[in-house]
Amino acid sequence: MALSIWLLGPPQVRLDQELVSNLRSDKALALLAYLAVESDRAHRREKLAGTLWPEYTELSARASLRRALADVRQAIGDHQATPPYLLTTRETLQFNTDSDYWLDVEAIVDMADDLPGLEQAVALYRGSFLEGFSVSDAPSFEEWALLKKEQLERQALEMLGRLAATYERRGEYEQARRYARRRVELEPWNEQAQRQLMQLLAFSGQRNAALAQYETCRSLLAEELDVEPDPETTMLYESIRDGTLAAPPFISRPPSFAGKEIPVRDAERPAFVARDRELARLAQRLDQAMAGQGQVVFIIGEPGSGKSVLAQEFVRQAMDSRADLVAASGRCNAYSGIGDPYLPFLEILQMLTGDVEARWAGGGISGEHARRLWALMPDAVQALVADGPELIDRLVPGAAMLARARAGAPRQVAGLTELLERRADSGASPANLQQSDLFEQYTRVLKALSREHPLILLVDDLQWADVGSIGLLFHLGRRLAGSRLLLVGAYRPGDVAMGRPLVGLGRERHPLEPVIHEFQRDLGDIHIDLAQTEGRHFVEALLDMEPNRLDAVFRETLHRHTGGHPLFTVELLRGLQERGGLTKDEAGR
Repeated sequence: MALSIWLLGPPQVRLDQELVSNLRSDKALALLAYLAVESDRAHRREKLAGTLWPEYTELSARASLRRALADVRQAIGDHQATPPYLLTTRETLQFNTDSDYWLDVEAIVDMADDLPGLEQAVALYRGSFLEGFSVSDAPSFEEWALLKKEQLERQALEMLGRLAATYERRGEYEQARRYARRRVELEPWNEQAQRQLMQLLAFSGQRNAALAQYETCRSLLAEELDVEPDPETTMLYESIRDGTLAAPPFISRPPSFAGKEIPVRDAERPAFVARDRELARLAQRLDQAMAGQGQVVFIIGEPGSGKSVLAQEFVRQAMDSRADLVAASGRCNAYSGIGDPYLPFLEILQMLTGDVEARWAGGGISGEHARRLWALMPDAVQALVADGPELIDRLVPGAAMLARARAGAPRQVAGLTELLERRADSGASPANLQQSDLFEQYTRVLKALSREHPLILLVDDLQWADVGSIGLLFHLGRRLAGSRLLLVGAYRPGDVAMGRPLVGLGRERHPLEPVIHEFQRDLGDIHIDLAQTEGRHFVEALLDMEPNRLDAVFRETLHRHTGGHPLFTVELLRGLQERGGLTKDEAGR
């Protein structure tokens, strides 16, 4: 059973995607939230009781804690979970971080390493911490919640500022405005955020909107704080009003990865063992695609089973053995059924058009991988101009792509410039593109590219795909004949089988499910199911990656505790090493 805890925005608890509605009191929810967020240590029962029931006697408070704990354990199915979600003793309670759970507060921190991760983290920030929830007779809990809310809000504001600044530097003002505006909505009295939004509106040609934003800022500061805007804010307003603010020129330069490589240490690569059969099946599909028989395949498995690691290792080995092969990837983010439209395919198209420096700098792809994508960029720009003109500024920003073309695809600059100028003169907007036309143009572009470069396209986390992305996946997958293209999807079958929650009660069929059934009917066996891998084989192979003296009893015990689940096994071994339970002898074993 997978437990999902959403504390950013109105709190929600889900068990196997089903909303948990039988938490009988606010105190029970408060207890679960506190333990989940403060999971780095065990908490003494008397302190928890005093925090949540401060006006009770110690005996009554402890009894109330026991009742709330029983409610929580029953609601989340703690007695049936392996391992359990809560670690309980007579004296302490602690949330079990080795259990099968997901917590949005943790996820936003884990994701925010690079540009795609920052965007996913910001998408998870649905609202303030425990929005609309309070326990009025527990002031200590309320104080903790307020401090946590302020801390998380600062993190969100910092991430939004970084995203807006990054897209501004790249000349992608529409994306930059999106994040700058949200930053202003969260903290409207922050004049730095207000100036950023004003400047981006001006750079986008929306001079009147920029001036109106200043007036909004001035009124708010006067009403809320009884102050005037800073001189810097007023000077920016005057330069926009007088027409003296100029947008910075686009920087046309080769990317910094063109001349150097980031070394990848062995410790940074996830453990990869016991997947030879799966790699062989993927390689077979790739051979068929390379021969002009485009293929679709899906890697399926539950959280931690190694879907992403398998896909990454396959791409690495395939690119090592084929100098002309290029891979691009995208990840879905519709966690609650609604996400950024076409996000994974947008990310794929941006990679194919040379927008890869941020991924390379963050360690997401190797220097060689980045250089191949950069070398493909001229053909991708040409294909977009010829076969997918309406995708430009709809799925990939035209101004930023033009800047990259000036640096690495000079022959394509004239055609792209002419298209953008013609569109600006006519006032036409690619946002009005019909979905069927978008699907057809996207497919034509990829098929044209695959004639010059065989492609692997990876779409991860399909259980969180938006409806538009699923539609595009289906359209593309049915039109791969004659192309050198391998389309690899990855998803959690349990999440898909559970469907998606309706606005009211009940659930609806997951939109990916009928698409998978259609593919199976037309293409046959399209799944690589990681649940079918024998767990003991994985445990043995993982242990034997290094010389060791670990005997059969240890191996059997490890397998019994983890069931051979890759993520649990790796994390348990890492914990044993960190605590000194596993050490090396003098021979290095």
